[in-house]
Amino acid sequence: MALNIRKKYKHLQRYRQISQVFVKNGLGFILDRFDLKKFVPLKKRFEISETPDDISLPVRLRQVFQELGPTYVKLGQILSTRPDIFPPEYILEFKKLQDKVPPVSFEKIDMLLKDELGDDYQENVFETFEEEASAGASIAQTHRAILSNGNPVMVKVQRPYIQEKINVDLEIITDLAELAVERNILPEFIDPVGLVEEFKESLKKELNFKQELANIKRFQANFADNDSIISPRVYEKYSTKRVLIMEEIQGEKLSEIESYENIENKKLSRVGAHSFLRQVMIHGFFHADPHPGNIFIIDGNKIAYIDFGMMGQISSEDRDLFSLLFAALLRRNVEIITDTILEIGDMPSDLNTRKFKLDIEEFIYNYYNRKLEDINFKLLFEDLQKIVFKHHIRLPQEFFLLFRALSLNEGVGATLDPEFNIVEIGNDFIQDLIYDRLKPNNVFKRASLKLWRFINDIKGYPSDISEIMKMIKDDRLSINFKHMNLDKLIKEIDFASNRISISMIISALIIGSSMIIQSEIEPLFRGVPILGFIGYSMAGIMGIWLVISILRSGRF
Repeated sequence: MALNIRKKYKHLQRYRQISQVFVKNGLGFILDRFDLKKFVPLKKRFEISETPDDISLPVRLRQVFQELGPTYVKLGQILSTRPDIFPPEYILEFKKLQDKVPPVSFEKIDMLLKDELGDDYQENVFETFEEEASAGASIAQTHRAILSNGNPVMVKVQRPYIQEKINVDLEIITDLAELAVERNILPEFIDPVGLVEEFKESLKKELNFKQELANIKRFQANFADNDSIISPRVYEKYSTKRVLIMEEIQGEKLSEIESYENIENKKLSRVGAHSFLRQVMIHGFFHADPHPGNIFIIDGNKIAYIDFGMMGQISSEDRDLFSLLFAALLRRNVEIITDTILEIGDMPSDLNTRKFKLDIEEFIYNYYNRKLEDINFKLLFEDLQKIVFKHHIRLPQEFFLLFRALSLNEGVGATLDPEFNIVEIGNDFIQDLIYDRLKPNNVFKRASLKLWRFINDIKGYPSDISEIMKMIKDDRLSINFKHMNLDKLIKEIDFASNRISISMIISALIIGSSMIIQSEIEPLFRGVPILGFIGYSMAGIMGIWLVISILRSGRF
């Protein structure tokens, strides 16, 4: 508890900002649950929300995230990829969060570049450097430049002091997540501490441009044998944790192209879809944000990806499971879909497996009478995610990034070619995938891995069983029971009893002092007993302190 108090008052100003934004948007009731109303000035606690009453809770929450700045915008974007723990209406709103803000002045960027590249970076590194930013986001902004060797580049520069601001918010969010667990504020199937840890890890990678540089190099290595898939060259010599210098892609951004007369539409759409399926099911390392703004068309026959800050990564086992799930969806096989989701996911203890299978069967038969080419995979995945949420099955975040990225790729394919059919391409790719999995080298790797795990699992069993039996024989085996979630109740009872005790002391002081004054017990001062006056004074001070304590707690 002392730790929480220290954290709160360490970042008092930020807590006040957060609390006032919640009150302003009509979410003051959330502050009560987290004991944050004490940070709202007394006169503001009774102010009417600036948000109209007919605006829904998800919209209000999205507005709060947007107003609180980059950390909370990023948090909302991460939450938008978790339809297993949030209802569809929240997911829809979180997807609307915009990570676009006005760029900071060049004077501030210049100071950061001097810290990272040296005071004479404009002479030694660049031939020219555009002071006006070409794009701005909450964490970084980009500037066009030309290196001293004449190569045009894009310079991605982290916003000054953004790391410090985000660290403050992360400490606060961590504190609130721990409080949510302590007070059972969220449903049991939501793990706020785990979510925050995932978020912190994701944000940590995004703040380190060396990680994005490594992502680009790994992506390039995966597609070294494919001239149709391109990513920008990175200049590792000049790049740092806060500055990333990349080749400027010379092409047409997909989101800005109006005419496709000179583009081999069908071929490019298939190349793009095939490359994504390869990223997921063969490489296990995929671009998690392949929207049209991050894709360029070069020379009408090549696809270039940019912005490698958000990448997904899945293990070889999860790759196999997703491949199985994808194939089962294409074949509309209820049993395999059900079993695969249950194997991938973390199931609640009260899961009704029979009802879950019936829901999957109904979901599949909603698509059964449609032609394969008429199936929209974006809607299909959204329906599947609703079932997962309904039954509180928690899937790894990577799978929802996959669903999102696959839907985006389907949209990109349809943009290039109105007749684009992800199902047809998926069926063709499954054949390539089976061929890849059946290669002797891959079969040997998988068999060796499973054999090693089996041996590793069983080799400790004899000693474990022997130890348990020995403990039973020596009467040393004990079972520990742990009471969960009683800390809050104990603290509340302790808190209330302390207040009652103080109130009784105040009452006793008032009664005792009154009796002393009535009895005119000496010594007197101007006819008033001094002991009675002291008693009244102590009662008054303690009473005022008690009232202030109640007001500051926000529970009145």
